[in-house]
Amino acid sequence: MFQVGDTNEIDMSVKVFAVQRSLSTFYHNEGSFNKKEYQIFQQQAVKPLPETGVQSAFCHEVPAIYVRSIKIQGVSASSVLHAGSASLIRGDARLKHIRQIQSPRSQSPAKNI
Repeated sequence: MFQVGDTNEIDMSVKVFAVQRSLSTFYHNEGSFNKKEYQIFQQQAVKPLPETGVQSAFCHEVPAIYVRSIKIQGVSASSVLHAGSASLIRGDARLKHIRQIQSPRSQSPAKNI
């Protein structure tokens, strides 16, 4: 997400299940996903406690934002590039990445993973 300007609320959420293999071997029973098998998708997100007792005051003599350039190294799931103010920002990313990598000497199309 790319947001320029003031925002009241930003709410981001993503759940990702990824399988990476060194060989392109796929089986007939793949493609079904039961999120109950993976606890990371069942747990409640940990939310920080709200700030209490903090008082602040702002005076914007020049209420404009000037940006000459932005160099973005990378943006991922459930992320935001935001220039401006926001009252509330919530983000939650759940990622289960399974890597099935074979050693170099066993990488032949005839072998199973």
